[in-house]
Amino acid sequence: GADAALFLKYMQGYEKFHGDAASLQKRYYDFAVWFFATPFMARLRYEAILNNQNLLPYPVFGLVYGQSKAGKTSFLETLVKMMVGEKTKMNAVDFTRSNIEQLKRTVKGVPIVVDDLTQSRFSAHAVETIKNDEFGRLDGLLQYPAVVISANEDVKAVAPEIVRRTIICRVQAGLKNTELIKSSLVKRVQTRIGTAFYREYLRRMFDRIDAVIDAIRSDDDAGSGWDILALSSAVLAELFAEYAPSPLSSFVRPLTFEDFFGEKITGSHAIKTIRDAWKINPKAFVINKKLNELRYSAGENHWDAVNLKKELPEDLEATRSRECIIMKLDKASEFFGIVFKKKLFG
Repeated sequence: GADAALFLKYMQGYEKFHGDAASLQKRYYDFAVWFFATPFMARLRYEAILNNQNLLPYPVFGLVYGQSKAGKTSFLETLVKMMVGEKTKMNAVDFTRSNIEQLKRTVKGVPIVVDDLTQSRFSAHAVETIKNDEFGRLDGLLQYPAVVISANEDVKAVAPEIVRRTIICRVQAGLKNTELIKSSLVKRVQTRIGTAFYREYLRRMFDRIDAVIDAIRSDDDAGSGWDILALSSAVLAELFAEYAPSPLSSFVRPLTFEDFFGEKITGSHAIKTIRDAWKINPKAFVINKKLNELRYSAGENHWDAVNLKKELPEDLEATRSRECIIMKLDKASEFFGIVFKKKLFG
C-alpha cells in the first residue's frame, strides 16, 4: 500500500510543472503502464510469430523525449526502482546495436534504460536496432528486456516505421532551475519506494497472461484479449483502487492499444503544430476546395516540413515540395479537427 501511495504522490508532483502538466501526467502514466508490462513482451512476441500475428501490439522499445528539466531521468529511475529496487542505466556513448543486443541476451526482466541519446546517435544506432523485428526469433528467446531511450528536444519527429514500433512519450512541460533545486519530492519517493507494489502487479499479471496467449493463438480479431496494454492498465487501476487513498487521480484510467498507437496519438505533435499555425498564421495555408487540396507552408526551415510529413497518416496522401506540404483537404480537416475555410483578413 505504501508503494502505491508514494507512486501517486510522485505523479501528482507534475502538477507544479509549467506547460501542459495534465497531459504530461497522462503521458508519463501511460508510459508506466507499458513499462511495467515489458517483462511479458518477449514471450508474447514469440507467440505472435508462431501464430503469424502482428508484433506491433507488443512493443519492446520506448522513447521519452522533449524539453530538458521535465523529470525524464528521475521518472525512469523511479520506475526501475519499483521493479528491481535499484536504479540502473546505460550511458548514451555505449549505445550501439551490437551492445544492446548483447545486453538483451543477458539482462532479465527490467528494461535497459539509455540516458540522454543525441539525434546523431539515435539515427546511427537506435533506428536499425528498433527495426530489427527478428531479434530473438531464431534462438526462440522467451525473455529479453525492453530498451528505453531518453533524449532531449534535439531528437525530432521519428520516421513512421519507428513510431509504429515504439511507445513514444513526448514531454512539453518542465520546471525552472530554482524549482528543481527546491524539489525534494523525487529524492523522498525514490528513497522510500520499494518493490512490493510491483511484485503484486506481477502476481496478478501472471494469473491472467495465459488468457492473452490463448487470444493470440485463437486468432480472434473481434476480441481484445490479446491487448496486453489494456490488461496492464486494468491491473494497475485495480491495485491503485485497493491500496491508494481515494479519490483516484484522473490519469489512472483504462487504456487500450489504440491509446498508444491510434493515429491521433502518434500524430499528436503534427496536430498541435497545424492547429497552432492555423490560429497564429492562417496565411501559411492555401485552401483549394475544387482540387480537395490543402497546402501548408512550414516556413523557411524545410526540415520542419520533412519532420511534419513523417507524422501524418497515409490517408492524407501528403506530399512535400521544399517547405510546403500538400495534403487532401477533407482528410486533413478530419485529422486536425479543423474546418479549413478562407478567412477574411481585415
